[in-house]
Amino acid sequence: MAQLRPGQIAVAVLCAVAGLAVLLFAADTLVNRAAGPEASPSPSVDRVAEARKMASEGVAEANDFECRPRESTPYPVVLVHGAKSTGAVTWPVAAPYLSKQGYCVFALDYGWSRSIEESARTLGIFVDGVLQATGAEKVAIVGHSLGGLVPRAYMRFDGGAEKVSELVTLGAPHRDPTEELSRSCGWETVCEELRPGSKLMEALNTPSMIEPGVSYTALGLKAEQEAASTFVEGPADQVANRMLQDDCPLKGLVEGAVGHNLETLDPVMLSYVNKALESPGPLPADYRPDCFALIL
Repeated sequence: MAQLRPGQIAVAVLCAVAGLAVLLFAADTLVNRAAGPEASPSPSVDRVAEARKMASEGVAEANDFECRPRESTPYPVVLVHGAKSTGAVTWPVAAPYLSKQGYCVFALDYGWSRSIEESARTLGIFVDGVLQATGAEKVAIVGHSLGGLVPRAYMRFDGGAEKVSELVTLGAPHRDPTEELSRSCGWETVCEELRPGSKLMEALNTPSMIEPGVSYTALGLKAEQEAASTFVEGPADQVANRMLQDDCPLKGLVEGAVGHNLETLDPVMLSYVNKALESPGPLPADYRPDCFALIL
C-alpha cells in the first residue's frame, strides 16, 4: 500500500474535520426543527399588566388586582359595557353593589366599535389577567347590550368557555336583530355585524347558542324586544330568560323610567344579577324580586 506524504495527511485531516462539522450542524438543525418553536425558552407573559391597562377608570369598588376571591364567591365578576359607552358610565351602581356581596369585581373598556371578534380577543386578554391576578379558576361575566355578545364570541371563537362559569346579560341583542337596531347603532364595523342574517350572528347562534359547562341568565325589557330578542335558547338547567315587566308590570308604566341605557342602574335588574351569580346554574325559575326595592 502506498504511503501518504505529510502534505497529503494534512489535507486528509482537514477534510475529516470539515466533514464532521457539517454532520454536527445538520444534526443540530434537525433536532431544532423537530423540537419546534416551543424548544426555545420564552419569557412568561404578564397578563396582569396588560389587564391593568384595559381596566375602566372611575369605577368604584372595581379593578383591585390584589383582591382574592372568598370561598363563598369563588369566581371574580368581569363587567362588560355595551356600544357607545364605557365601564364608568355603565357600572357605577353595579360594581359597588356586587363588591358588597363579596365578589372581586373587574370592569374593562375594550373599544366597542371594532368587530365583535376583535373585542372578544381583547376580553380574553383581560380575563387572563384577572385569573392570573386572583388565582381563580374561572370568572363570571356580566354584560350589557353589546357587552353580552362579546363574551359569547370569546367563548365560541377563542376557547373562553373553559374560563367562564356563568354569563349574565342585560338587554343583549342575542338573536333576531332588526335593521333598525343596526341603523341606530351607527356606521362602525360592529354595527354591520348586528344586521339580520350577518355571518357573525349566524356563527354565534348556529347550531346552538350556548357552550357546554357555562350557565346563562338573559335579562331584558319588553321594549327591547322590538329591536332584537334578548333571550338565549337552551335547556332550563343551563339557561334562564327573564323579562323585567313579567315580574314587575309597574316598571313599564312610566315611559323612560327604566330604559335600555338605565337598566344597569335598576335595583330589580341588579337583584336578578346577584341571584344568578350566587345560585348554582342560571337564575332560579322561582325567584321573584322586590319590585319596589330602591336601595341596594
